[in-house]
Amino acid sequence: MGKVFSICCPKDGDLSVAEPGSANQGTPSSSTGKKPAAGRYKNRPMLEETLLLLGAGECGKSTILKQMRIIYADGFDQKDKERFKIVIRDNALRSIAAILHAMKNLGILFEKEELEDQSTQIREFQANFDPKTDPAIPRSIVKAIIEVWLDPGLQSCYLRSNEYQLMDSAMYFIEKIAEISKDDYIPSKDDIIRAREQTQGIVEQTFEIRTSQTEGLFKIVDVGGQRNQRKKWVHTFEDVTALIFVASLVDYDLVLQEDTRKGTNRMVESLNLFENTIHMQTFKKKSVVLFLNKTDLFRGKVVRSPIEKYFKDYTGGPDFKRGAEYFTNQFLSKNAYEGRTIYPHLTCATDTEALNHLINVVADTIIQTNLIEVGLA
Repeated sequence: MGKVFSICCPKDGDLSVAEPGSANQGTPSSSTGKKPAAGRYKNRPMLEETLLLLGAGECGKSTILKQMRIIYADGFDQKDKERFKIVIRDNALRSIAAILHAMKNLGILFEKEELEDQSTQIREFQANFDPKTDPAIPRSIVKAIIEVWLDPGLQSCYLRSNEYQLMDSAMYFIEKIAEISKDDYIPSKDDIIRAREQTQGIVEQTFEIRTSQTEGLFKIVDVGGQRNQRKKWVHTFEDVTALIFVASLVDYDLVLQEDTRKGTNRMVESLNLFENTIHMQTFKKKSVVLFLNKTDLFRGKVVRSPIEKYFKDYTGGPDFKRGAEYFTNQFLSKNAYEGRTIYPHLTCATDTEALNHLINVVADTIIQTNLIEVGLA
């Protein structure tokens, strides 16, 4: 069984590193994460790489792309921030409304019965909220959200969020509701990173990445992960250098949003999607980078939500390291091509500094592999 060899979340540093030469995985080059002077590459061509960013819905692909924009481009201007302000307010309202609806469906009561009035007020406001025409949140709604959020009954419902659909950043934005509702609110970098908006169609961005080892132009192609978006992938496969597949570690106890009636497990869906994708003829000889994302959330979830309840062959208990290795091996086992290398990494896409280092490692790996293939390394 293989092990994880690279980590993108500082707190996960206790995870063991796999030995080089494993059948299913490669060894990345080291990288300082700094941008060396362009002159050191004068004897090498500027390689242009196209990376396809794939994964099931809500795995964190768009978060990674936003981080790359912060690290390698100019970040987000005032116009972007104004747009994200609307998205963030909508995220906060949708999150609290989702929990309140779940309380009704799960039969969970407020400890303070008088909060039912505030609950109704919030749900009715959210149902009629149009962030594009009137993105303002009245003080009365803000006060009501703060009051219901502090109730132990609602908190018990929040802890059962695997039983309904709730975005990962729900707590983050609900607890900032007083700030994000202000007229002069300007989203911070962290706010933008955590903002959730579904990718529609195909998004392409190009970045120049320089590391201690190499430099190259990377065109990242991000496509929607929901089932109804996947049919668009076929048009993005031409001239792809490598595939970056993103999977969320916390999906092991969640139900697919597009298939709640059948109760399809999100991790199972991601494993199936990974297997089907890497076995497409287009990717048979391509390098595959696997990001097992949301390690920060996974670390807490394994303690309160047993993995073995959803994956019967798991025997590692409430242990972060064993859980991460188990799911890494689940993905690596899907590789049927012995000559193909898969590079797995544990990632925390909301951590800019750690992701900066990891992206440089991945860039080095992909460029060095291509230089070898064309006889320039």
